[in-house]
Amino acid sequence: MEKEKVSLIHKAVKGYFRFVVNGIYNKHFYCFDVENLPPEGVPCLVVSDHQNCLNDALGVLFSVNDRKMHFIARADAFDIHPLFRKFLLWAGVLPAYRIDHEGEEALGNNQDTFRITEQNLIDGRSILLFPEAGHQTRHWLGFFSLNYAKMAFECAEKTGFEKEVFIMPSCNHYTDYHGMRNDMLIRFGTPISVKPWYELFKTKPRTAMREVNKLVKEQIHSLMLDIQDLDNYDEIDYLRQSGFGREFALKNGYNPDYLPEKLEADKKLVALLAEKKATYEEVKQLREALAAHKLQDRHFDRRPRPLLLSLLALLLLPLAIVGVWPALPAWFIPMHFAKRMEDNMWDGTFLTAMFSLVIFPLSILITLLVEWPFIGAWSLLHVAAIPALCVFEWYWFSFVRNAAAGFRFRRYGEKLRSMRESAFRHMKQILGYE
Repeated sequence: MEKEKVSLIHKAVKGYFRFVVNGIYNKHFYCFDVENLPPEGVPCLVVSDHQNCLNDALGVLFSVNDRKMHFIARADAFDIHPLFRKFLLWAGVLPAYRIDHEGEEALGNNQDTFRITEQNLIDGRSILLFPEAGHQTRHWLGFFSLNYAKMAFECAEKTGFEKEVFIMPSCNHYTDYHGMRNDMLIRFGTPISVKPWYELFKTKPRTAMREVNKLVKEQIHSLMLDIQDLDNYDEIDYLRQSGFGREFALKNGYNPDYLPEKLEADKKLVALLAEKKATYEEVKQLREALAAHKLQDRHFDRRPRPLLLSLLALLLLPLAIVGVWPALPAWFIPMHFAKRMEDNMWDGTFLTAMFSLVIFPLSILITLLVEWPFIGAWSLLHVAAIPALCVFEWYWFSFVRNAAAGFRFRRYGEKLRSMRESAFRHMKQILGYE
């Protein structure tokens, strides 16, 4: 099968987004086992968990250099603006209509999306789908719709079951869903050929789809952090991210500062907590007390020094004033709109999409228009420094927040430390390694 030609414009746009997202928004980006993808020209459905809206799809896109990925995204993203709709369609994104968002009458529109997607598969393209049909709000795996498996089998059926169609499980993982300068990880699994189920599909299509879906979901579950105890989710999530989780990782030979190893340690910890049927009352009280005082667990191990941080923030204030443009509109305008939405998982999408498509280009244009008449080519230096200024501004505000947290920690830290030691000691007893 002839490779799909990717235009220079498409490569340039992809490179631009990669620079903005992985160079400015993310602190570290990790990708593993991309070589497991079937060769380009082989029909392949990439199937992933879905936890962070647009950024999940961008992570897969940036992982793959040798082909153009095609996506199916929620239809309401196409309603943001007619120009944005045209951009999505040009980029290879098609809309999926959902009964709980666009209504039952809109479901018929999916036929065009499925028809085009199936033809792309037949032509040997790679398609990214999120079978949960919506992002989760936490690190857990939801219900899988069988539509992706149906699409794979129907693609094979239209070729007379002569073509082999693969499903590639994958996962995404983040140190934090919100804000910027966090770490992101994409990991690909082992491709699953649906060919062994062709004969079963001819007579019992639902059975064939369910069997394939079971294998796909099991593999994604093994790749990702899947916290199924939703009743105690906040406490489990706190433990894994706290000094307790860090100590657990070190005890088991993992580097807690390296996201791929921290993920493996967290998976082992979550499994052990479930096996031991842990109770979390003390952890819940501790977590709620920290939240009430606007403190984080990291303040215990890296106690903030408020006077030093305040002095550092003051010394860097002139540079912070310079960085107000364009950092203030770049970060805080998207966050303002994101916070007004019921779904707080959209804030990362707002940051990346609005900054990449609107604010960053406008910042460059306005900077040149305002400064060029006065300082000429020197304004290009300011333009070149814009990415670094945006990152610096984020860290400067972090200095200010940590300084304020340091003063609060001086007041409440010892009481909270006692609660923390008691809660962690109890959890170690449950896990049997105090």
